[in-house]
Amino acid sequence: MKLHKKYTYQVISAMLGVALIGGCAWVSPNVDSQWVALVKPQAVASCRQIGETHSKTLTKVVVVGRSAQKQQNELITLAKNQAAVMSGDTIVAKGDMKGGEQTFKVYDCH
Repeated sequence: MKLHKKYTYQVISAMLGVALIGGCAWVSPNVDSQWVALVKPQAVASCRQIGETHSKTLTKVVVVGRSAQKQQNELITLAKNQAAVMSGDTIVAKGDMKGGEQTFKVYDCH
């Protein structure tokens, strides 16, 4: 069976579109999250923990996998956004990213 030329181009265009979407970042920082710092645990010794936040992002779009770096960046952005909402100014990763998810501790260090 031979595909018509028009359909071949449509299939190729759709596949390229999915590949491009897979590389995009979907999370934007909110205005206040620019003041939230991601630090190592030893840097918050004199800070007050005010809670935790759990971030989750897509590991793939349709069938296209997303890079670990893109996922990590989105998880951090989500955590910073939530920390700002909680009046926190610092976050610390509680563990490693796993399956597009990660938990962060939120601190007030000022």
